[in-house]
This record gives sequence, structure tokens and C-alpha cells, in this order.
Amino acid sequence: MPRKFSTKTIETILDPVAQQVSQLMIMYEEAQGGRVTGDLTDLLVAVGAAVQNLVQVGKSMLQSSKDAILKKEMPPAISKVEGASTDLSEAGKGLKLSPESDDHQKMLLNGCRGLLNGVADMLVSYDESEVRKIIKSCRGVQEYLKVAEVVQSMEDLVTFTKNLTPGCAAMTKAVEGRSEDLNNRDHAAMLEEEVDGFKTLTALLLSSMKSFVTFRKAGQKGADEAQENRNYYVQGMVDSIDEIIRVLQIVEAHEDLIGSPTSRAPGALPGSFEAKLHQAMRAVAEYGKSPEVNKASIIAITNLVEEARALAKSLDPKDRSEIEKLCDEIDALKIELENETDDMRREALKIELSEKLNELEQKMRKAMAWKVVEDFKTPLAPLNALTEAASKPLGTPNRDENYSQCVSDFKQHATNMTSTATAVAKSGVITDKRQLEAIERTVNKVRKQAPQVVLASRMLFENPDSEEAKKHYDVVKEEYEKQVKKLTKLMDETADTVEFLAASESLIKVELDQSQAAVKTDAQAAFKHVSNAAHLANRVVTFTQVEVENNEDEEAKQALLESKEHVTVAIAPMIQSARAAITNASNEQALVQFSQNSDNLVSAVRDVRELVERQRRPPTPPPEEAPPRPPTPEEAAPPRPPSPDDIMEMAPPLQSANPIGFAAHQLHQDAKNWEEKDNDMVSAAKRMARLMMQMAKFTRGEEGGVQSKKELIMTARLIVKESEAVTAMAKKVAAVCTDKRMKNGLLQIVDKLPTIGTQLKIIASVKATTQGGDDEVADREASEMLTGNAQNLMRAVSEVLFATEAATIRVSPENRVALGLKWVKSY
Repeated sequence: MPRKFSTKTIETILDPVAQQVSQLMIMYEEAQGGRVTGDLTDLLVAVGAAVQNLVQVGKSMLQSSKDAILKKEMPPAISKVEGASTDLSEAGKGLKLSPESDDHQKMLLNGCRGLLNGVADMLVSYDESEVRKIIKSCRGVQEYLKVAEVVQSMEDLVTFTKNLTPGCAAMTKAVEGRSEDLNNRDHAAMLEEEVDGFKTLTALLLSSMKSFVTFRKAGQKGADEAQENRNYYVQGMVDSIDEIIRVLQIVEAHEDLIGSPTSRAPGALPGSFEAKLHQAMRAVAEYGKSPEVNKASIIAITNLVEEARALAKSLDPKDRSEIEKLCDEIDALKIELENETDDMRREALKIELSEKLNELEQKMRKAMAWKVVEDFKTPLAPLNALTEAASKPLGTPNRDENYSQCVSDFKQHATNMTSTATAVAKSGVITDKRQLEAIERTVNKVRKQAPQVVLASRMLFENPDSEEAKKHYDVVKEEYEKQVKKLTKLMDETADTVEFLAASESLIKVELDQSQAAVKTDAQAAFKHVSNAAHLANRVVTFTQVEVENNEDEEAKQALLESKEHVTVAIAPMIQSARAAITNASNEQALVQFSQNSDNLVSAVRDVRELVERQRRPPTPPPEEAPPRPPTPEEAAPPRPPSPDDIMEMAPPLQSANPIGFAAHQLHQDAKNWEEKDNDMVSAAKRMARLMMQMAKFTRGEEGGVQSKKELIMTARLIVKESEAVTAMAKKVAAVCTDKRMKNGLLQIVDKLPTIGTQLKIIASVKATTQGGDDEVADREASEMLTGNAQNLMRAVSEVLFATEAATIRVSPENRVALGLKWVKSY
């Protein structure tokens, strides 16, 4: 959508004007047919009063504003509105006397068009002026940040802080206000994220500057590191402001929805391993239909193998080797399939390829789960070790060597965590676009913040008795901790629950087995394995708590809590018996006790996994009455083929030539995934698609669809009505879904529909005023707006269908019956 629809303020003002214009356009068509039966006076008086108020506000704004661009753009917009208002008034008077007057009919049309465009221009001019104000504030802060480089004393720092604080406060307040007004929640979230980050960077900057000033004045080591910290945070704030400005200047208001589910794995993000996997699976199934299909199939398989090999590089050696071996086998089968001419052998190869693709999917999911468990089992342990090493008093034996090793371990661990999180993001197991972006942003912050932690730790290492060094390190450390905890939580939320618990169970057993094997030969190694097992078990406890918080089924929550408690109480006895066995390896009773307690811990973790597996199974629906006896072959009528005139059953129109029609056809195809019987949401989605297809024909001047401006406006209203029905049904499902993540994901998508629907009604009014007129530029712009909105709406409804079906799985059988939505696959 163009920027004129980017804020709630614009939409709130423009929507009633558009609806009044819609009524006038309907009367215009009635006048063309000589059917004017009512007096336009009352409606025109209401329109005129509203417009006059807006014009007065615009003129008042011009008098007080110093914005040269606003002073240039607003007057023509005001003149357009005033001229349109005059045209409408004259048209109303003329049509009252002579309903068939061509001149007054044309005047009514021009007045409608001028009024809607003029009001929109006024609102856009004002909106862009407000954005320029915010950007000016941002640039002022950016400019003042340069002063940070010349601050050399505490007095300079006090002055710098006093001058910086008001500017930052004003800027962040303005940006936060803007984010609240934006229709596009993705853009709003980006601004909110940047503002939060900017506030954090401000505190870190001031802390680093204080450290620099303190160490420099005292002639202590650490001033160079503090200066590097300072420069990094200054640049970070400058970059953050640049990003804020970039988002503020985005002129598109589309919700950036993911592609249609039928072109990928339902919910998988485009370009991910999961999406490429399902493309390859379909490609194998369709191989042999034609040379073009065969070529596309081979490309799809090749793309998947390349993606799998790239992801495998981030995995452990054993998993990497197994996946690369699978890729080699798939490549070999692909080449054989490509060169095979025998039909029977080709079908056999397709079956074998499909099995290998399924094996690859399962192996990749399992390997990713293991990698997450391994790299996030002790997310803060290397940081804590670094803190301890940096804080050691001067003169401590092996202090330098220990610190250097801790720095190396910390860097490697940060790299492992971020690499694994990136691989998970690329794998396609994440279906929530915002969650994916949150992972990418957090990974970026952890990567950038890790070197700053090292610098701050170096200051503390050089000055272990300095309170300033301790305070600064704590500030930097706290921010890193926050981001690592956030990344860990995101990994927990996106992990396949059962795979995560299965991997944790296996790794705990491996660690405990290795510990028991090392008890008599290597006490240090035995203690290390016990510690790893305890950390893994605690991660299971934390992970299970996340599941508890995500679950709204009280019975299931209680079962999870009890199971989690069993793991918790099994950890301490295992550690205590391990310590007794390792310190007294000749005591057979101690070894037996350690073995038993180890088994108890593994068993408790297994119980959690098995419980979650049971809870994850779809609930059994209540028994239904036996269906009536099917008709015999003699009684049954032959199936009726689709009507050749039904465009929704034909091949889709070309997207480049008919983008609205293509979007409508795509939604209809997506809705056909389910039986329409006993599913009003599927029925509503199909009706929306058909209505939008009719609208597409109107915009292209084709017959068989919408035939008039009145029908265009009414069709838009019908589409919105169906959208409201879909919204209501989806919200009912969300209300009884016991999985919070699924519920929130569904609501996130559903919440977009009302805004897109309101925009559709406005755009239909705009299109009605330009269709068939003499302003080709305005008509083309209106068509572009309608195209963007149609694509957005059709794709959003498609996402709602898939998200609602998924959420329904986590609804109790009784509530499922009450909802009346049966998700029965139509194939």
C-alpha cells in the first residue's frame, strides 16, 4: 500500500470520507441511468462540513509550520479539496433540477475524485512533515554523538550527558509515538526494537566513556580498551538511528507475508531447507509429466542437496558425515533418474528418491535438535568462567594463562551458539516470520556484543581492584547475558519439543556413561561429564517449564509440572553419589549408588519426553454416528466434472498479466486443500476468492465480473464482510487453543485482516472514481493500490486457513465439536 494508508490516523480520517464518496459514486451511476430518486443535498452538506473542518486545520498548520516542503505541497492539496467541494455542491444542485444532465454528472464524478485525492494528499503531506520532524531530531542526536570522541575529563562527560539526554529522550518518544500509529505491525516492531536497543547502547556508551576518562586520568591500563568500547557504542548508536530513519521512510505499508502454502511446506519460510525439501518431494512425484517438468524437478532436487550440504557444515562431525552421505545417495539417484528411459525403473527410482528425502528430513531435524541441546546446554558458563578469571587478584598463579584460555573458550562458545541459531533459522523449522527475524537480530547482537565483553573483561583483568572497571564490566556483561538468555529462549520456543527432549535424554545418558567409565581412571574427566549431565538436566527442567507456560490445558500443565519436578529432585542425588564414587573409586557400593541415581535421572527425563509425546498427539474426536449406507454403483450418479465456465477450476491466470486474478485463484486453490462441508471458514475463503476474481475482471475491463462502479464498491464490501467472518471464526479457535504459541501465531495473522479490509474499501472507492475517467495516471495508481491490497488480503486469508487448522489440533474434542470447523483433507 502507498504511504497514504501507513498510519491509523490517516486511515481513521480517510475511511469515512471514502464511504461518503462511495455513496456519491453509487448516486452518480444512478444519475447516468436517470434513476436518481433521492436528494443529494443532505449527503453533500455532511461531506462539505467534514471537508471544511479539515481544510481549516490544514490552513492553520501552514501558518505555524516552518517546513518548506509542507508549505509547498499542502496548498495545492487544499485547493483540490476546495475545488472538489465546489464541484460537488454545484453537481448536487444541478442534478436535483435535471437528473440526466451530463455536465452535472461529470461534475459529480470529478468532485468525488478530487475530494478523495485531495484529502489523501493533505493527509500525506502532513504525515510526511511529521516524519521529517522525527528524522530531524534523529539527525541532531547523530551529530551530537561526534562530541563523544573529544570528551577527555569528567567535567566534559557531565556536560556531554546533560546535552545528550534531552535529545535522546525527545527522539525516542517521537519514534515510539510513530510506531504506535503505524498500521504495519512489522514496521512498528522494528522501530520498537531499535528504540530499545538505542536506549541500551546509550547506557553502555556513557559507562565506557566514564571508564575511559577514569583510566586515562589515573594513567591505568585499560584506557585503550575503554576507548574501543566507546567507539563501538557510538557507531552502534549511529547505525541504530540510521535504521530508525530507514524504517520511518518506508513508503510501503504492505504486511510482508510469506508465500502461499501450496508452493511450499505449509508454514515454512521461502528459501529455507524445509521449503526446498517439500519442493523437491513434489518435484519427484511430478517427474515424468513433461520435459519442462523434468528439468524443474532436477533443479529442485539439486537446490535441496546444496542447502543440506551447507547446513551440514554447522553440525557435529558424525551428523555432518551422515547427511553428506545421504546427499551423495540422492545425487546419484537423481542422475540415474535423469538418464532412465524405462518407465517401471523410473517409478522405482522415484519411490527410492522419496524415501531418501524423507530420511534426510528426519536426520536433519534430529541433528539440529542435538546441536541446539549441545551448544545451549550451558549458555552462560563460559561467560561466568571469564568473569571469574578476569576478577582474580594480581599475582594469582597461572592467572594470565587461565584468563587467555577463558577468553578463547568464551569466543568459541559465542560462535557456536550463533552459528547453531543461524542454522536453525535456515532449516525452515521456524514458521513464524517475526520469530525468525527476532532470532536473526539477537544472533547479530550476540556476535557484536561478544568482542565488547572481551574488551571490558580485559579492563577488569588489568585493574581487578578498580570499582570503575567492575561496574563497567557488569554493565557490558549484563547486556550480553540478556541477549544470550533471549537467544536461548528463542531456541527453546522454536525447537521441536520431542526431538529436543529425546536429544537431551540421549546426551545425558552418554555423559553419565562416560563419567562412570572414567571414575577409576580420570577423576577430572568424570567430574566434567557429571557437570555436563547436570547442566543438560537443568536445561530439560527449564525447557519443560517453557512447555508448562505455553500450555493452557490445566490437566496437562499439572502433569508437566509433576514430571518436571521428578527431574529436578533426581539431579542432586546423582551429583552427590557421583562425588562419593569419584572421590572413593574403590567403594563398590558408592559406584552402584551412582549408577542407580544416574539411571533415575535418565528415567525421569524419559518420562518427560514420553508425557510430551502423548500430549502432542491430536486428541481423539468424539465418536460420530455411523454414516448412511453409500449408494450402490447402480444408484450413484456419475461425478459431475467442473464446469468449463468456472474460472476458479481453470489454469491460473498469468501473475504478470493479471496479478489480482492470480492471487484470487491461489487462495481458492489453497482452500481446496480441505473439504468445504462442515467448514464455514473454507467456504468463506472460497467466496472471497471468487469475489476478488470478479473484481479483477472489472479492473481489466473484461466481461463476466463486476460491471459497474456500484458493483465494485459493493463487491469490496462483500469481500470485507467475508474477511470479518474468517476473522471471527479464527478468533474463536484461538480462544480455546491450549497452545499459547499457536494461539499467538494465529492471532498475529488474523489481526492483519481488519486493517487490510478497511484499506480495500477505501481503495475500491478510489478506483471507482478513476475507472473510465480521463486521468490515466490516477487510474493506474489506483489499480496498483488495488493489486497490492488484493495480493495482501488473499495471502493473509490463506495463512489464516493453515494457522487455524494447526491451532485446532490443540483444541479439546468437546470444543472442536462446538467450533463446527472440520478440517478434512480433500485428497
